Amino acid sequence: MNAIYRRTLSAEDVDTGTIFIEKSRWRRFPPPMREFAVRVGRDRFATRIVAEPCDCVAPTHEHYHLEANHFRDRLNFVRGAAIEICQDADGAYSIANA
Repeated sequence: MNAIYRRTLSAEDVDTGTIFIEKSRWRRFPPPMREFAVRVGRDRFATRIVAEPCDCVAPTHEHYHLEANHFRDRLNFVRGAAIEICQDADGAYSIANA
């Protein structure tokens, strides 16, 4: 497995049940709103990347978040916890605490 993204969860991630995807890494994921599978432990879940318009700095742009609310109970999904997303040679994704 090749780690493609690592993040320390923020309070916003925990509150929204999503994982923020940094701009430098979002191209490693399927396009926004396209459903794909992730493995968390031995279970598989359907998820997607959601793009939100934002004007926190000019010009208006988008922020990307991976929906994780439906499997967050399988992880240590608290502020400050490290999450690692991996992709295997077949393109399958897995998410675990780092």
